Amino acid sequence: MIGVAENSDTRVRLIEVSERLFAERGINAVSLREIAAAAGQRNTSAVAYHFGTKRALVDAVYEHRLTPTTCRQLRMLESLDAQGRGKDLRSLAEVLVRPMVERLGSPEHPSWFLRFVANALYVEEIAPFDLSAQEWTRGLHLIRTRIEDCLRDLPEEIRADRWDFFIGLLLHTLAQRERLLQARGAGAQDRPSQSLLAADLVDAGLAVLTAEVSPATRRVLDSSPR
Repeated sequence: MIGVAENSDTRVRLIEVSERLFAERGINAVSLREIAAAAGQRNTSAVAYHFGTKRALVDAVYEHRLTPTTCRQLRMLESLDAQGRGKDLRSLAEVLVRPMVERLGSPEHPSWFLRFVANALYVEEIAPFDLSAQEWTRGLHLIRTRIEDCLRDLPEEIRADRWDFFIGLLLHTLAQRERLLQARGAGAQDRPSQSLLAADLVDAGLAVLTAEVSPATRRVLDSSPR
């Protein structure tokens, strides 16, 4: 049993060290050997032993962080359904935004996950774009499906873009706030509260999702080949 526990501890240590290095330097700039060394592993093949490939390691970081987030999102969705608000767009945006804002951490307990996610978006075929494929993205998949159902009045091409715009706004804003939170330290007085940041992001996200399609954009749509 001790060996199993040590194995599990080593695996978590490798996940958390890789998350930090990927966040600071980018996915492609960090080797598996560097991760093993930074995690205090004398065997430089430790990452390959536990995960096999860098892609599998990236998935492990997502699973490690998103599993509790997904559980929280699913509980929030269940609560909305019980209240009859399961199709309310603002409520759905809050289910997406608030658990992600909670991931910001603090100067005393810093987070790197949001910067890791932002960096992973730019590496081809490494981010989990198929949200229906994994249990740890099930909450995101359900939120996306419900939000898109709320936008049925928008043209299909616009509807798909609006989700991408909302996710981009959310992730890049939070990745930047995560960096600033660490850079400013515990004594900074000009940071907004997490509650205010979450509320403001929900407002901004709703503006992005529901913005009126202008006549100019409709003309472009009408003239585009189908």
